[in-house]
Amino acid sequence: MAEIILYASRASRSLAGYWILEELGIPYKVIDVDLKERKHLHPEFLKINPSGRVPVVSVDGMIVSERPAICVLLADRFGYGTMAPKIESKDRGAYLKWLVYATAVIDPAIAVEASNLKGPLQHTTWDTAKDAVDILGQTLEGQNWLLGEPFTAADVLIGSVVTMARLNDLLPESRVLDGYIERLRERQAFRRAERLTWPPELFSS
Repeated sequence: MAEIILYASRASRSLAGYWILEELGIPYKVIDVDLKERKHLHPEFLKINPSGRVPVVSVDGMIVSERPAICVLLADRFGYGTMAPKIESKDRGAYLKWLVYATAVIDPAIAVEASNLKGPLQHTTWDTAKDAVDILGQTLEGQNWLLGEPFTAADVLIGSVVTMARLNDLLPESRVLDGYIERLRERQAFRRAERLTWPPELFSS
């Protein structure tokens, strides 16, 4: 069995790392990189990820950062053919597209929306938040998941972005997207990942 280490922090984008591991059902160890305590800036962590961001995963000593790369690596290695469509599958292209879309398009659109900025190159580099919601809605209309019935790592990554954005009112309302988010939040793996990322003690007085 591979030795898997997840470098993560509470109340962060580590949700995606926890979630993909919980969906795959494989054992892993967690090393706390508490952002509030600025552990992400400690020299020992910067050697692992010079950008100082979480999550990061180590699989038998192979270090991978960036959420799409983490999802691709883990799903291909431990969920190939289920959480990750096979290379020859007709779904492989859309699967890869959604993995990239999550952080290359939706994340920047949310950042622009949250900061009330209007990027001059936005329409040539990524969609607006409304555009992204419309595109997701068109894809999800009449189906449970991004690729139809199979739930994949693309749903984990897109789901981790949109659930948190919706919770913070950073995406326009959408009947289809809200239904998708409800289905995501019903998954046991999501619930476990959510508790690990936002444990109850964070909200205790």
